[in-house]
Amino acid sequence: MSALRAGRWRRIGAAYGRCLRGGIGARLIAAVALATAMSTAAIAAAADTAAWSARDFDHARLGRIQMRMPPSWLTFERQDGAGTTFVRIVPPQERFGLEIQIGTRAALKLATLDDAGLPGYLIASLSGLLPRFLEEAVVPLRFGPEADGVYARLTDRHPRAGEFLFLTRGLRLDGDAVIVFTLYASDHDASVLTPVLAVVSGITITPP
Repeated sequence: MSALRAGRWRRIGAAYGRCLRGGIGARLIAAVALATAMSTAAIAAAADTAAWSARDFDHARLGRIQMRMPPSWLTFERQDGAGTTFVRIVPPQERFGLEIQIGTRAALKLATLDDAGLPGYLIASLSGLLPRFLEEAVVPLRFGPEADGVYARLTDRHPRAGEFLFLTRGLRLDGDAVIVFTLYASDHDASVLTPVLAVVSGITITPP
């Protein structure tokens, strides 16, 4: 990724912040308030992670990837030629689809992305999907104890029977690692989003 693109993401995030401060777009502001409240409640009411089980994976370049999640969640790991690890999580009872992608900045072509650029990057990567969803704009929200992650949730405009209602995508940085998650769910109460954010924010990577 070029420095020019990284700068563009920062400018997008800054423009988004100015819109909120200037009172532009009542529906957007309402969405921010609702999503912020949902995010805060989700993190505060997160499941008892002490009862979660550990899942460890080895990454050739990054080292040992460590996750904790509800013991009933099943994990399936695969790696591609670029050295990216994909962890697909399948719940036997809850109904949702989750994949976590972990790779180096270079492998994911995000070499110059930094924490300040995360909101702008998410806006740029999801804005092209908006015609399919109810939201008029991508609203990035911070998550995690250190607020080092960013996610956005979109609502399907015309959901079909049996399809998921919400698409949630987010990412966080950990040194040279980029952690990206994609979640499909229909949880109006954030009962799925809650533990997913906790899982992603709790991922640790130990260099080789």
